[in-house]
Amino acid sequence: MKFNTALCFVISGTCFLLLIKHNTSFLNTLFKLLTILFGAYAIVSFSQDVFHWSAGIDQLFVADYNSNAQKLPFPGRMSPSTSLCFGLLAISFLGIDSKERAYRNIAQYLLHTITLIAFISFVGYLFKVPFTFKFSFFSTMALNTACAFLLLSIVGSLINYDLGFTDLFTGKGIGNIVARKLFPGMIISLIVLGYISIELQRKNYITAEFGIILSTISFSIIGLFLIRNTLKEMNRLDLKRTEAENETRLLNKNLEDIIKQRTIDLEHSNDRFIKIFNSNPTCIAITRLDNGEYTDVNPALLKMLKYSRGEIIGHTASELSIISAEYRQFMVDSLNKNGLMRDADVVLKDKNNHDRHCILSAEMLENDGHKYLMSFVYDITDIKIVENNLKDTKKKLEILTDKLTNQNKQLLNFAHITSHNLRSPVSNLSLLVQFYKESTSEKEKDELWGSFETVVGHLTGTLDELLETLNIQEDTAKESQNLSFEKTFNAIKEILIGQIIDTKAVITTDFSKATHIFYPKVYLESIMLNLISNAIKYRSPGRPPEIVIASDNINGQITLSVQDNGLGIDMDKHGENLFGLRKTFHRNADAKGLGLFITKTQIEAMDGEISAQSTVGDGTSFNIIFNKMVG
Repeated sequence: MKFNTALCFVISGTCFLLLIKHNTSFLNTLFKLLTILFGAYAIVSFSQDVFHWSAGIDQLFVADYNSNAQKLPFPGRMSPSTSLCFGLLAISFLGIDSKERAYRNIAQYLLHTITLIAFISFVGYLFKVPFTFKFSFFSTMALNTACAFLLLSIVGSLINYDLGFTDLFTGKGIGNIVARKLFPGMIISLIVLGYISIELQRKNYITAEFGIILSTISFSIIGLFLIRNTLKEMNRLDLKRTEAENETRLLNKNLEDIIKQRTIDLEHSNDRFIKIFNSNPTCIAITRLDNGEYTDVNPALLKMLKYSRGEIIGHTASELSIISAEYRQFMVDSLNKNGLMRDADVVLKDKNNHDRHCILSAEMLENDGHKYLMSFVYDITDIKIVENNLKDTKKKLEILTDKLTNQNKQLLNFAHITSHNLRSPVSNLSLLVQFYKESTSEKEKDELWGSFETVVGHLTGTLDELLETLNIQEDTAKESQNLSFEKTFNAIKEILIGQIIDTKAVITTDFSKATHIFYPKVYLESIMLNLISNAIKYRSPGRPPEIVIASDNINGQITLSVQDNGLGIDMDKHGENLFGLRKTFHRNADAKGLGLFITKTQIEAMDGEISAQSTVGDGTSFNIIFNKMVG
């Protein structure tokens, strides 16, 4: 086999694998490129033999030293029949999986042509019969090349097994069975008889004329045996078919007898069905499937819908507004798919336009060539009312539980603050009282009395702060208003205008995503005032304050963020105490540790939350989520 031939077989084999599995655009492109590549090479090679020219491709990759040594013409060139087959193979690959049946048909017959050329070459080698000059295109194909083409073309034709001659052997009809029985034996017998005849003639045992007569007679005898075996198989299949037809006739007769008996039984049971239908407490309706008209309803349904029989028979549910036309169509579509519908929730309207919550089951029936819909309706309106009441009660209990949990949390927090912030002043007072009792000097008593006033002043301030916190936590019913963020900010800006000018603070706002909020005015002003004044108070000494305030609406929740470029807070160290009472984190004379505590208390009193992110030296960002708000 020449190198070019082997290379084309490798590429064509790769193309065949891609043909089967080119399920991505990349593989599809690669398949087409490789197919065009080896196809173009084969066509150019074939044209060299037809038009007697040289394209310089015969020894492009590897030199054919064997042909050069023997001084054979056209060294390295594949045979004309080989290049022709490769060209036909490339064309068939391009059309074999086309959406157009005509292109696939052409591809199938091109594969059959390759099979024929390869088979002729194979038989020529098998019989050792040289071809005449007229068939020189086929005589030079190597035996291994012919076998490869024979295998590749037959396997390729199986992709479209229903086209061309392949359909003769892959179909399921009687003729296909005959073809599969006769063809293998016929081919084998022809090859064997031909080989024997040629060998006998070569050894001069018989003449050519006698060889033809002998082959004809032998093939006729073998053909008779093949036909006889095929007929036996066909007769066996025909016998099975006859037996199946007889069994079918018997089954049909039994079925007719059963139907007749069932008809008699139905006639006897019709009266019982009517009694059950009319006395059943379940609501039952029978409607035509094509137009939805009621053909029969039982008294239970009439009682539920408050219609008389004359008002409902001959009308559709959508005409009477019992159900919508869209839901009726949905029922029909569901029944066409499954033949039945089970336990569907539906709301029906009675004559007084009152809702009736029901469970609907339906089944399709046929009678006298017409299709009907039998519906079973279970009224669960009372159950739904109880369920809704339970849901409302459960929701109220959940809200009350959340509120009580929050209040309990606030009370625990207040108790902790109270015990922490009052312990030190009370302890100091106890010591001062003891010192006062033990003192004997009037001057010392006067000094102690002055200390009494100082400690009592601090204690009074702490109690005032705690009482303010209690007032915020308890006064959750403070009147809410539809407030504008922009107007609230402008009011705060007027209050802080002196500090803004003095510090050259730059404040940027964006309230476009949430312009308004339903909230207590006093709380919103206090929250905004505390956060903005803190941003100015704890500014970085090396730069003017830059404050960014923005509102947003996230899934119905109004949020507010206040970001500054101030000193920042070490969150790892002070994060847990950031909103604590009298907690300060910078050496500022005005710092009291009260503003953030009051802000957090006000926000949580309205079921909101506040959080902070901060980096020392870069600034702080406060983020508020307002609950129970409407933007």
